[in-house]
Amino acid sequence: MKAKRIAKRMTERSGAVREAVKQTWVEGRRLGERAKFAISGPPSASASWLLASSGRSGSTWLGDMLAATPGTQQIFEPLDPRNSETYRQLMAWPPDLTPSAFKRKYLRPDADAPEWAAFWEDALRGRIRTYLTDYARTSFLPQRFLTKVIRANMMLGFVAKRFHPRIIFLMRHPAAVVNSMFYRVKATWPANARDLLAQEKLVADYLRPWVGEIERISDGFEALAVWWAVENRVALTQLADQSHYLIFYEHLALRPHEETARLLHWLEMDENAVPEALLHQYSRMTSEKQRHSGETDVMRRLTAWKQELSPAEQALALKWARRLQIPYYGEDALPRAKSGPRGGA
Repeated sequence: MKAKRIAKRMTERSGAVREAVKQTWVEGRRLGERAKFAISGPPSASASWLLASSGRSGSTWLGDMLAATPGTQQIFEPLDPRNSETYRQLMAWPPDLTPSAFKRKYLRPDADAPEWAAFWEDALRGRIRTYLTDYARTSFLPQRFLTKVIRANMMLGFVAKRFHPRIIFLMRHPAAVVNSMFYRVKATWPANARDLLAQEKLVADYLRPWVGEIERISDGFEALAVWWAVENRVALTQLADQSHYLIFYEHLALRPHEETARLLHWLEMDENAVPEALLHQYSRMTSEKQRHSGETDVMRRLTAWKQELSPAEQALALKWARRLQIPYYGEDALPRAKSGPRGGA
């Protein structure tokens, strides 16, 4: 028993040393940023770019492209529970729950939630910094932050109304997303559809007609399909009257030059600011299996879910998208609309 206790203490100390080294590394790479902000002050929350999407939708790829623009420092997933003790407390995140689990907060745009407002101000102004958020140092003297998140779809209206960042909302076909989460990625994405029903305001605003059916869902694939539909429906509804840029992963994959140029124009940046190499580079979140699978043809990759999912699974993914009245995707792999600015002026 004594040997086990000693081994445990040594492991804990080793972990603490690793974390200290990582944090020192992060702080060292922020020296230019700190010096600049000491003179001119940090950028406001409204100066930030907020890139939001569901997981496995290509946001890491797009985020890395946008972060390559001059003066842009990416803050990678400040809503990952590993990156913020405040977030873990606000979410009451269980210590044994994997960070990739589907646990999302719903906030109405006019919610009285000062603790969430304070958290979001920190997130948008670059105050949440860890080894994970700063793994990619993209600007020595940043003028703005690019906050990239996959856990914020159900509170984008709240963020937009209070802070007015430039919001880029990325969507990908639900069948492709669920296929990637359920079958292709080694890391699991546990989802329980019944967890959606624990948020009374979410149920009242969006889910009342299907409460009984959601309670009966036990299949992991369908649970992911429900979560995708709900979080994307909430995002589209809340952003409807807020200025944002809606971009579709499929169009970005097929026409990276055109799609990034239009997005950069909306962001008031040089339309050629993204290096050519990044336009065709794999996301750093792409699995090694996919990198070496020989999937070189873009359309073949975009339609892979049609061969990999059964007809019943495809129908299941689309059933919940239709029920939640998401208009952009159907049986075809490509979206029914063009990317572009939406919402307010």
